Amino acid sequence: MLRRSSSRYGPAPLAFALALALASSAAHGQTEGVDALIHEGVELRRSHHDLEALAVFRRAYDQSRGPRALAQMALAEQALGRWVEAEAHLRTALAAGDPWVARSRATLEAALAVIGRHLGGLWVEGGVPGAEVLLDGERIAVLPLTEPVRVVAGSLTVTVRSEGYGTVTRHVVVPPGGDAREEVRLARLADTSTPGPGTQPPSLLRASATWSDTATPGGTQRALGWAAGAGALAGVGVGLTFLVLREGDVSTFNDSSCPPMSDPVQPGNCAVMLDSVHADEAVAMAGFIAGGALTVTSILLFATAPPRGRRPERIAWLGCAGGPGTVGVTCAGRF
Repeated sequence: MLRRSSSRYGPAPLAFALALALASSAAHGQTEGVDALIHEGVELRRSHHDLEALAVFRRAYDQSRGPRALAQMALAEQALGRWVEAEAHLRTALAAGDPWVARSRATLEAALAVIGRHLGGLWVEGGVPGAEVLLDGERIAVLPLTEPVRVVAGSLTVTVRSEGYGTVTRHVVVPPGGDAREEVRLARLADTSTPGPGTQPPSLLRASATWSDTATPGGTQRALGWAAGAGALAGVGVGLTFLVLREGDVSTFNDSSCPPMSDPVQPGNCAVMLDSVHADEAVAMAGFIAGGALTVTSILLFATAPPRGRRPERIAWLGCAGGPGTVGVTCAGRF
């Protein structure tokens, strides 16, 4: 009787080899897909379509989670002026042991240096544990801080808030490449849910208000004028800050033996630096335009405000009384 011959190892090694071959083929296909996306993103950047390029690089990174796609994302974010995200992504990419990153390290480190000149550190001290720190209305950290928060240099509006406490808002100027420290104190809000000692009983409620100079004619308009003037100074400050940054980026560009700025074709590192120059120009121009508009607004508000006059001080009050044995509530007031 004939017997079927078989390997002493059985069919398992053959199945494993087949699975390994299929996995290698899939990985190769995925790599080709990521390379195609990165190539597409680079072509979009050469055509100055940086926002579309960023979306393509993000798709490549979602597929590969690789440092090459992450570095390309960072360069596109730099061109768009998204300095905080660009720095974080570029630092992560440079920390990875990737052959492409190693070959491009000089270009990537030069881009990181340019990005760093647009950023500074923000320290917020004090407050209460768990308080939120917001920058221009967007949450960026929770107290206490263990390191400064990286933010775009310039004039910023910082808000600190926590449930049960009053909110503190400050205008802070963060220097490029430096740190700004701001100390805040949050006041606990009074609990009005249960009456304490000395609180008026429910049977007698009284409210009063006093005003004099705050009700002078044109007071609100003048306050808006001062606010517009402060905004004008902030806008000019931002414009000057980014004008200085632009001059620094232009010097770096000229010192790097790059083609003239008017040349539409620039090597990779020169293109990165030229994008930073253009971004600086855009932010500086926006700051100066906003500062000029707010200056005109402030002048018009002060020029058209009614003449100052002091109104006699008046007191307004309202009182209501009632209690056991009475029907209804009696109120009286003077305004």
